[in-house]
Amino acid sequence: MPNLSTIRIIGAEIYARHGVGEAERSMGGRYSFDLEIDADISAAAASDHVEDTVNYQEAYELARDILTGTNRRLLESLVVEIANALLGHFPTADSVTVRLRKLSVPIDGVMKAVEVETRKERERAHA
Repeated sequence: MPNLSTIRIIGAEIYARHGVGEAERSMGGRYSFDLEIDADISAAAASDHVEDTVNYQEAYELARDILTGTNRRLLESLVVEIANALLGHFPTADSVTVRLRKLSVPIDGVMKAVEVETRKERERAHA
């Protein structure tokens, strides 16, 4: 019997170079992200082996590497790339949610962050 669960990484922070303006991409800024990965954890619960679950260290590193290794204009393109990469890397994941916050916002106003969230479900072949 499946044990559908959510594995979360909450509030990871990195420094990256993204933004609409060239100066923003050149100088960079602080970003925070959350990952939610829905998966059946039955095998991991029974075996107690990390190989049988979604390894959250690998999930963090995958998102971090995309964020620090690319130079994009929009948060939207980043969250979709991360979601697709997570589903591609973890075959046991049924769906993922990615939240990305820009903590250094070049807007004339007072705010903690701007955030984009996407949710992507694995496409299953119909029997």
